[in-house]
Amino acid sequence: MTRPVPQELLQAVQAAWEREPRINLHRWPLRLWEEEGTVVLDGEVGDIAAKRLAALIARRHLEGRWPLLDLVRLAAEPVGDGALRDEVEEVLSREGAFAGYDILARVGEKVELVQDAEPEAGRILATVHQGVVVLEGRVQSLSHCRLAEVLVWWTAGCQRVDNRLQVFPPEEDSDDELADAVRLVLEKDPMVHADRLLVRVRQRRVQLQGALPSEEERTLAVRDCWYVPGTEEVEDAVEVIPPA
Repeated sequence: MTRPVPQELLQAVQAAWEREPRINLHRWPLRLWEEEGTVVLDGEVGDIAAKRLAALIARRHLEGRWPLLDLVRLAAEPVGDGALRDEVEEVLSREGAFAGYDILARVGEKVELVQDAEPEAGRILATVHQGVVVLEGRVQSLSHCRLAEVLVWWTAGCQRVDNRLQVFPPEEDSDDELADAVRLVLEKDPMVHADRLLVRVRQRRVQLQGALPSEEERTLAVRDCWYVPGTEEVEDAVEVIPPA
């Protein structure tokens, strides 16, 4: 039987959030409680870094003794489930990496076959409900698993992604795998000059170096790194060199 989570531990998580400058609890309060042996994290935050860090800090304090259910959403202009489904369908079906995958989308009880691949190399089912997108199915690599999640995060109106995709055959995750996924995501972002950036990963800390022409583009590049699941920190060493 799982023993109850001490209130002192939950309070320690709250205190650690307060010390993290990228988590603004005064503007975006977070809630943490225990429910039937699981610690639930809920609330809304202004950016993906705050979401990732809030969950990471909580997991470090829990030390694997209790599972964490992360329900935190990103603040986003709400859209209808149908509109969000259409966006998700488009980004997944037009992605060349998924050309050999069956792609399906579900809203309510209705499941739509968006892409029918022959032969089928994998399958992605996206279920949309009130700003949350659940990804299920089978993909060929960890990079594809991560890329699918990031593409969905980029859609207008997406507030949370629940990535349940399975990699088959299974692959062992590593810093090199994470670095490959970060590079892939940066290359997919049309607003970022990925060829001007150098990516290294050590113990899940992404080190980003290079030169970009504007502060806005540097911010986008750093944010892209945080969107990639598995990133635990981003060290931003990118220079801003405006064009002459």
